[in-house]
Parts: sequence; structure tokens; C-alpha cells
Amino acid sequence: MMEIELGDGWIFHENCKVYLFISCHRIAGCMVVEPITTAYRIFSRSVDKAPDDVDVKNVKQRPSVLQFGEICFHREVAKKHRSSEATDSKLLGSILCEEEATPASCGVRAIWVSPSNRRKHIATHLLDAVRQSFNEDHVLGPTALAFSQPTSAGKALASKYTGTESFLVY
Repeated sequence: MMEIELGDGWIFHENCKVYLFISCHRIAGCMVVEPITTAYRIFSRSVDKAPDDVDVKNVKQRPSVLQFGEICFHREVAKKHRSSEATDSKLLGSILCEEEATPASCGVRAIWVSPSNRRKHIATHLLDAVRQSFNEDHVLGPTALAFSQPTSAGKALASKYTGTESFLVY
């Protein structure tokens, strides 16, 4: 189910650790984490989306190609104009990061909670378990976790869990 909802083929590799939340003999949630060395702090909404010296219109996006045999699909970006109320950073799809890397040890690669178990703090419990057991030497603080490719729901979770809108991504 996790790969169906989040996409197949990118979630797991040999260095990943998988945490499961079991409820009533069923998997209610899954978190995949990996060791990392650096991450980048995202710009907070309180900084008005980005510092003045960052040109949001000219931020380069990584090209993505989906290939099936000899057929290739290339991602295209279509920009839409929104009203000033709708330009809140929660609605923008891009994430702007600081250029300077920050040391980090734990990357949250993917979080999934079954639809019937969402909004029950399962992701929070999984994040707590990761912080307690990822490093054998010490417990990680909430702001020491870095998140990869957060969706809008993932951004909301990361902001609430870390207590800041400028959490780490990798």
C-alpha cells in the first residue's frame, strides 16, 4: 500500500531502517529512514517565503523523466496565477532552502499511515521511535531529523513535530 500511494521503486534501499506501527495485528503506519551526513534548512514563512536576494521566479527545478522501455515522459511545469490570498507558502509546490548545508544524521525518506488511521498521531509515534533508537549513542532531538520530498501534509507534520517552519530537508 505504501508504494502504491507514494510511488514504487524509490522508497527502500539496503541502508534503510524501517519502523512499523502495528495496531490490531495490522500495519497502521510505516516510516523509512536512512543515515545521512548533511541536510538543508528550508526558508520559513515567517521570513516571507525567502530572503530578498532569492529570485523565486528563477529557482531551477530538477528535470524529471519517467521512462517505460523506449518511451520517455518529461515533466512540464505550467505556472498559474493565483490570488494574493492563495499564494501562502503552504500552497506553493516548491521548497526553498538555504545554500549552506547543516550536519544531519537521520533522513526520513518516507512516512505512510493507512487512511483509516490518519489523524491519530501514528506518524508522531513513529518519529519518536526513530529519535529514540536511530543512533545507539544518543537520542536525537526533534530538529535533528531531515525530511525528503515532503508533500504539503509532510510539511505540516514536519513543522508541527520539529516546532519550526524552517525544518531540515535533504
